[in-house]
Amino acid sequence: MAENVKKTIIEDGTEFDGSIKSECPIMLSGTLKGQVTAPSLSVTPSGAVKGKVRVAQLTSSGEVSGEVEADTVELSGKVSDETVIRARSLEVKLAQPSSGLQVSFGNCQIDVGDLPNLSKAESTAKASKEAGSGSKKGQHKDVAVAGEENIADAVADLLMT
Repeated sequence: MAENVKKTIIEDGTEFDGSIKSECPIMLSGTLKGQVTAPSLSVTPSGAVKGKVRVAQLTSSGEVSGEVEADTVELSGKVSDETVIRARSLEVKLAQPSSGLQVSFGNCQIDVGDLPNLSKAESTAKASKEAGSGSKKGQHKDVAVAGEENIADAVADLLMT
């Protein structure tokens, strides 16, 4: 029962700058700058996404930067400085034996848990206020991770309630 599943593919060597909205999963091996809306985004080791990403599932072994909102996030690549990730669940693969990839985080913000039912403007204002005051409310936790810190400890702290 092999189904013909459609995908939007951006190949290695391709740079896309702008907004993309797809009803199909997106496979990214090139560079995408701008806004992305899709059911899922898979960033390969050669891929990079920079901008606002709104997907149900993000899987990345490449580079992610900007603002990400997703139900599930799986990271095994690089998260750049000034990146914000908001997700219901987060999986970080610290090492991949076959390719030797190691996940790396720049100075970023990670919020994991149920996303509040707020309007976009309210959500942004609340996030800015909480980030400025350093408060942690509800099930959301903010974690700032610098390049030299132990990511395993930071992720463990993030997941503890």
